[in-house]
Amino acid sequence: MRPRPRITFEWCLRLSSDTRNGRRNENANEGDITIGRVASVNVPRREVRIAPATGHPERFHELRDLRLITRQGQTIFLPVKNVRVTAKAVIAKVETDNEDEIASARGALVVVSHADRFPLPEDEYYVDDLIGLVVKDKEGEVIGRLREVWETPANDIYQVLDDGGREILLPAVEDVILKVDIESGEIVADISNLI
Repeated sequence: MRPRPRITFEWCLRLSSDTRNGRRNENANEGDITIGRVASVNVPRREVRIAPATGHPERFHELRDLRLITRQGQTIFLPVKNVRVTAKAVIAKVETDNEDEIASARGALVVVSHADRFPLPEDEYYVDDLIGLVVKDKEGEVIGRLREVWETPANDIYQVLDDGGREILLPAVEDVILKVDIESGEIVADISNLI
């Protein structure tokens, strides 16, 4: 039996040409990936509490520096001393004496370059790699393009839009999603039981 396709949440950051206050951030790259958001900071303890935005929070153990994009669009680098991963958060102890830098990290996005994404096991995909793929049926007819992926408790849902803007919702289960081929830019789905 084939495992069902799984997706991993790490989102592409589009801050380089459109920041919150309309200014261009020269330090953010178009392909930056958001792996978390700083929920709170403890300046005296030099700790940054991060709400992970990744399906693999253990990836924070590999970081030597936190690269943060603040709410004002500034980039801060905080050297990491150690990391603890809990059920709900990642706590990073940082090595800096600049208390203002730590305090300004509150609310910042934690980003990595596209090249530094966590390597995924087989049959696991990044959302940003799936968005825009052509979805075809078993006979090779184009159904539409994948527009969004919704995470639900039972399984993920793929929102597909055809050329006329009609929405088709596909459950990401092995009986429906037959093949995902990122390199060829397509997903093959069995929609015979859905229509």
